[in-house]
Amino acid sequence: MAHPKYQEIADKLRAQINSGALAPGQRLPSEPDLAAEYDASRNTVRLAIALLINQGLVVSRQGLGTFVLEPTKPFTALLSRVHALPSEQHASHALPVVSPAADESEMVRLQVETAWASPSVAEKLDISAGDPVVVRRSQYFIGEVPWQLINSYYPSDLAKGTGLEQAGEIEAGSIEMLSELGYPQQAFVDEIGSRMPNAREFDFFKLASGTPVLVVNRTSYSADRAIRLTRYIYRGDRVRLLHVEGTIPEAYRHA
Repeated sequence: MAHPKYQEIADKLRAQINSGALAPGQRLPSEPDLAAEYDASRNTVRLAIALLINQGLVVSRQGLGTFVLEPTKPFTALLSRVHALPSEQHASHALPVVSPAADESEMVRLQVETAWASPSVAEKLDISAGDPVVVRRSQYFIGEVPWQLINSYYPSDLAKGTGLEQAGEIEAGSIEMLSELGYPQQAFVDEIGSRMPNAREFDFFKLASGTPVLVVNRTSYSADRAIRLTRYIYRGDRVRLLHVEGTIPEAYRHA
C-alpha cells in the first residue's frame, strides 16, 4: 500500500539526514523549493516537516527556517543503587551519573514552594487531590546542559513549619530530617515510565516537539505512611538508565 505523499517526502529527507547529506545544523530547503522538488503542495511539505519535528530530527525557527538538529550525546544514570538500607539512600543521590559526563562539573538550582497536590501526587502520598504539599524542585546541569529535574513532594502536615519548606540545601539530607521528625524512611518503590513533557519541562530541557521525557517516580514510606514522592525527570533522547546487579568482569565494565 502506497504511503501518503507527505510520508514519502519525510522518508526521503530522513534518509538524507541519516546519511549526512543534510548535516547537523544545516538548513533544509525552503517550503517552495521542497514543493517544487517533490512535486507537492506546500501544505503537504508542511506535514512532512511536522513529522520530522515530532520525530526529533529537525527544528523550526521562526523567520529563519527549518534546521537539522545536532545529535544528542546521552548521559547514563545508574538506576540500580549501592547496596544500602533505604534509610541511607538520599533522594537526590539515588540515580548518579556514571557516563563520561560525570567528569564535567554539575550545577544545581533549588526552588521550594507550597502547592496543591495533583491527582497523581495525591494518589502516591495517600492524601486528597488539592491538599497542600511542600515541593522542593531541583534543576541539574552538567556543564551548561540541563539534564535532570528532581521534584520532591511532602505532605503539608508532615513538612509545614520544618526545614523542608525552607529554601536552600538541607545539610544533613531530607532523609535524616524526616527521621528527626519521627518518620524514618523504611522503604521506597520506584516506578518508571515515559510521557510527553509539560510546559515547565519543555522549557527547561529546551526540547523540540515530539521529544518525550523519562520519569522515575519514587514513593518513600515510614513504618505506617507515605512520606515523600520524588520524581526524577529526564529528556528521553539524552539519558539512558542503567541497571547493574552482581559483579561484572572487568573487561565488560562500561557505561
